[in-house]
Amino acid sequence: MTFSVCLKGEQTAMAIASEMPLLDDEGRVMAVRCPAAGCGAVVDLINGRLDRHFVRGQECRTSGVPVMVGEG
Repeated sequence: MTFSVCLKGEQTAMAIASEMPLLDDEGRVMAVRCPAAGCGAVVDLINGRLDRHFVRGQECRTSGVPVMVGEG
């Protein structure tokens, strides 16, 4: 499974999930592991964006960024 995130002002980053993401009953992705260095939290996807989450007491820079999920 691959997914990509695009931070404002940066190129799209592609990440490969080493495990299957959490899926709902219809096969849609509900959560993925955050690709940010030093984070790795399992984060809910809300309307195609990573939900707000924290790393080391601060909001992770990938909070709210759009995510593209695909097989790879």
